[in-house]
Amino acid sequence: MLHLLLERLPKLLNPVRTLQLAKDALWYQRQGKIPPFQFIHSAVFGQASALHLTLNAQANSLSHPVTRQAMDDRYNPSAVRFFKASFTEALVNTLEWKPDSAMAQLLHQRFGAVRLFDTTHCACADALADIFPACGGGGGEAGLKVLLSYEYGSGQLRPLDVLPSKGSDQGLADTVCWHVGAKELGLLDAGFYKAKALRKIAARGGYFLLPWPRGVSVWEIDALDQRGAQIDIAAALKVSTDTCVEWGAVELGQTEESRLGPVRLIAYRLAQERADRRRAQLREKCRTNGRQPTVAALELAGWLILLTNAPAQLLPTAAVGYLYRVRWQVELVFKQWKSVLRLDVIPSQNQSRVQCEVWARLLAALVVSVWHQHANAASLELYQRETSFSKVAKLLQQYGQTLARELFNDRTRLEPLLREIWKKILKLARKEHQLSRQTTWQNLCSHWLDLAPV
Repeated sequence: MLHLLLERLPKLLNPVRTLQLAKDALWYQRQGKIPPFQFIHSAVFGQASALHLTLNAQANSLSHPVTRQAMDDRYNPSAVRFFKASFTEALVNTLEWKPDSAMAQLLHQRFGAVRLFDTTHCACADALADIFPACGGGGGEAGLKVLLSYEYGSGQLRPLDVLPSKGSDQGLADTVCWHVGAKELGLLDAGFYKAKALRKIAARGGYFLLPWPRGVSVWEIDALDQRGAQIDIAAALKVSTDTCVEWGAVELGQTEESRLGPVRLIAYRLAQERADRRRAQLREKCRTNGRQPTVAALELAGWLILLTNAPAQLLPTAAVGYLYRVRWQVELVFKQWKSVLRLDVIPSQNQSRVQCEVWARLLAALVVSVWHQHANAASLELYQRETSFSKVAKLLQQYGQTLARELFNDRTRLEPLLREIWKKILKLARKEHQLSRQTTWQNLCSHWLDLAPV
C-alpha cells in the first residue's frame, strides 16, 4: 500500500496543476510574491498542524515570507473559486483510489458500496449571516453545514456540499439518496427520512437502512401486496419477550405520497441500562415542555427500530443491528474534523477567507482520509486490525508544518519523510479493542460476511 500512496499523493500536491487552477480562477494573473501552490497548501497544512492558523503564521510559512496584510489581501472572491476548484479536482482524483483491502472485498461481495451520510454544523461570525444564515437564537446568526458521505469498505471520504446551516436534513434527502446507486446500501440518520427519495433508491436497484421515524404509521401487507390493518408497534413490543422482533413486509405512511414499502421493520431490545437512560432523557425532555411522556413512547424508547428494503438473504436479521452501528464512523470523522482540523473554529469576518478556510480544511480532511484509506488496508492485511481515523489525523497533525516546509523547499526529502510517517501510522494508529468483546467488524464477519454465500 505504501507504493500506491507514494504514487497517488503527488497528484494531490502538484504545483503545476495548482498553478493552472489558479489561472483558471483568475486568482493568478501575474507573477507575485505568493505562489499559488504555497498559498493554498500553507492553509491546508496549517489546518493540519498543531498551531492555530493565523494570517501571521501563514505568511511566515512561505518560502519567501510576506506581510500579514499581503496575505489577507489575497483572500478575495477569485481565491474562493481557486480553493473550491482545487478541492473538487482532488476529490475527483481520490474517488478513483480504492485500496483492495480484505474489508472492501468482503463487503463488495454483498453490496457495491456501503455509504454513510450525515451533516455537521459550524458556527461563523454573525457578520457572515448574509451568505451563511443560521436559525438564530442561542446558536448565533451565522453558521454553515457540511454534508458528508463516507464509504465504509474502502474508507473513502466524500464531502458533498457546504451549505448555510439554516434548513433541515430532510431537505437534503434527495441529494443524499441520489448518491446511493444500484446494488449499493445507504446508511442514513432518521433526519433524512423522506419516502419519495427512498422510493427512488429502491427504483434504481439500491438499498437503504435507517431508523424508523416514530411518527410514521406502519401497515400490514397481505400476500397480494394489498394494505391491511395498521400495526401498533409499541403494543406489539410491550407483550413480546424476544430480544428481536421483525415484521418481514410492511408499508409505511398514511397518504399515497408518503407511502414506502414493502420494507422490513426490525426492532432490537436495548440493554436495560441504555433503555433506562433513554427513558430518563425522554421524561426530562417532556418535563421541559410541560407534558408527560406517553406509555407508547416510553416503550419504544427501550428499542432500536430499523427499517430496510434489503432482503433477508442479502442482509440477515442478525447482521442488521451490527451494520447500522458503523454509521458512528461518520460521527467519529466529524469529531476529528472539529478537534484536529478545527472545522468549527471560523472566527474571521472576511467572507472570502471564511469560505477559503472551509475548502482548505476539507482538502486537509481529504489528505488525512487518503492516508487512512491506505493504512487501514495495510493494517488489516498485516495485523488483522483496523486503523483509527482519529490517530491518523493526530499523527499527521504533528507533521503539518514539516510537510509544508518540505513541499515548499526541497522536495527531494519529501519521500523519506512520507516513509517515516507511514511507519509511525502503522505502528501507532491501530484501533484498540477489548479482548473480551468483539468489535463491530468482527461481529459483522461472524453474523454475516463469513456465513453468507459468496
